Amino acid sequence: MNPNNIMKWLGILFVIIGIVVFVIAVAMRSVFDLQGSVLFGVFFLAIFGGVGGFFAKIGITNLRSDDKVLEEGETYLGKIFRYEADHSVTMNGKPLLVLVIRYYDHDGVIRETSAKTGSIDETAYPIGATITFKMWNGTAALVKGSVNDTLIAGEENLMNPDFDPKGIHSSVSVNCPGCGAPTNVPIGMSKFCMYCGRKLSVDQDGKLIE
Repeated sequence: MNPNNIMKWLGILFVIIGIVVFVIAVAMRSVFDLQGSVLFGVFFLAIFGGVGGFFAKIGITNLRSDDKVLEEGETYLGKIFRYEADHSVTMNGKPLLVLVIRYYDHDGVIRETSAKTGSIDETAYPIGATITFKMWNGTAALVKGSVNDTLIAGEENLMNPDFDPKGIHSSVSVNCPGCGAPTNVPIGMSKFCMYCGRKLSVDQDGKLIE
């Protein structure tokens, strides 16, 4: 079951429990004239209603956001590059897992995005695995059950830790010493030749490091 659905229904259940206890407390005050029962009911409603409302709101918001992206977004294949943590929500004391995904856009340029999993289970999203996701208005949403080991052309560049898509300012064209093929390498970074797989590194002056 989608963790966002769990949060939504768990939150709603907490709110209902809070309301029920409050109604019972008011009834006991009216019937049995129990001092303090209403105060207890208000306190219980505030705690359960607040916690439940918080979780329900997060679950519903995330579900609506993901649904919109999955309905309207463009489909991409990417590689799980690393993990980040969503500290706004925890499960069993652990923050929810956010995937940093690298992929090629429609122009063949390497991009990087992040997508929430709603889970704390890293084993379900191994580093280096291929995953299908959709992008809409700069927001990514994972396609359920799409984690696999499919090879992506040029995936060695997607997983290259020396390559930073966000830090690219300019590139230089160099000829691969291995096969002679021209390759655009960001200045101060490295890429792998798409033809022979050789690692090509360029210094800050735009010169190929042999």
